[in-house]
Amino acid sequence: MTRTARIFWIHARINLLAELQYRTDVWSRLVSSLVLTGASLAGISIVYSHVDSIQGWTSADLLVVLGSFFLVGAIVNGVIHNSMAELVSDIKRGNFDHRLLKPVDPQVIALVQKIDAWRGIDVVIGIGLCVAGMVHGGFDGMLDSTAAIASGLLLLVSSAVMLAGFWLLVTCIAFWTIQGEGILWALDDMYDHMRWPITIFAPGLRVALMTIFPAGVAVTAPAQALTGRLDAGVLVVALSLAAAFLLAARLAWSRALRRYEGASG
Repeated sequence: MTRTARIFWIHARINLLAELQYRTDVWSRLVSSLVLTGASLAGISIVYSHVDSIQGWTSADLLVVLGSFFLVGAIVNGVIHNSMAELVSDIKRGNFDHRLLKPVDPQVIALVQKIDAWRGIDVVIGIGLCVAGMVHGGFDGMLDSTAAIASGLLLLVSSAVMLAGFWLLVTCIAFWTIQGEGILWALDDMYDHMRWPITIFAPGLRVALMTIFPAGVAVTAPAQALTGRLDAGVLVVALSLAAAFLLAARLAWSRALRRYEGASG
């Protein structure tokens, strides 16, 4: 774990230094994030001008869900998607051969090889929305709020692991087909619809957003913890999915490497 953390930090620092060469880009990213936040808040405002709650979720609770959406999205769009797109490109161009020659686990490199440092803006926005929602919603005491934050952080880590495993599992298709980039963009578009809690959807769709495309539970579960509505069942499901997708990704990766013939194959 220590070595993995060092590898992640080294790649993050390299990407940050590269991004700092174009500092004006931060303004376009900031405007983009603020526009997305404003549009999302406008949507919530319009909906809650007609109702007091949706399946028990108040407007304050939806702020926390939106904050969770930005926090998880910073991981998905800032680390996982970019790194997986780079992996697909490396496989197509033959550059993946060089990854296999390095004295570190190539799967770890694949997961953190391209990091968008400016997604830190989304982290700040996400934390701000979560804090605003929790303060407006209120808790019964310091003990409840501390437990909510602790469980929320645990589930955010679980969500990162879950989606990293899922994205890597899907990306392994690139070892068999050249359509990997199209699949990644489709997943990215699907994630943009996860800013509403999955508990308000129909049962069938809810199950799909917990298994076939787990981004739904990855966003909603931390929000449930931070709003004090988390139960043991959701916690077990989230942690189990994280372990299952991580294991499945590892197995798929091992099988894909056995099939990979290299640039000269």
